[in-house]
Amino acid sequence: MYSSPSALEALSPFPKGSQKKEAQTALRNAARTFGPSSPTTSFVLEMTFKADGKTIAEAIAEGVKPRHGGSPSDVTELENLIVQGVAAKGGQATKGTIFRFDCSEEGVSVSVDGNVQGAVNSKGIGSALVDVFMDDKAVSPQLVDSCLDTWCGNDLFVAV
Repeated sequence: MYSSPSALEALSPFPKGSQKKEAQTALRNAARTFGPSSPTTSFVLEMTFKADGKTIAEAIAEGVKPRHGGSPSDVTELENLIVQGVAAKGGQATKGTIFRFDCSEEGVSVSVDGNVQGAVNSKGIGSALVDVFMDDKAVSPQLVDSCLDTWCGNDLFVAV
């Protein structure tokens, strides 16, 4: 996860290892609230196994659907961008394939192995994708734990 300094600042009141639920909520809220000082939160996923584009797209879409209050066609568009990106590299996301999702107020931009596939321009879908990785039902609790372990209680100074 890559986010703005406001995400780090949101964790500053939390000592490492305590108030985990509150710290997770503060991080999630900072990462999903977009504005001039925090325009984007990005997630970079590296494949550790081989899978086809449809399988990957469906898995991500299943996480986004219940969290996105907008049109279901937005989620379908997100799926299509992922499938197209994997198709451009032969139809299989092999070990080492890199997916990047840049979430913003305007939507989500999708890249596969550094090649931008396009963007879903829909208010709210960026926050929904952040929630897939950061809310209480996060698909990777290990990512949340890693962020909290790294950023809580470390007296990180954010220069603005």
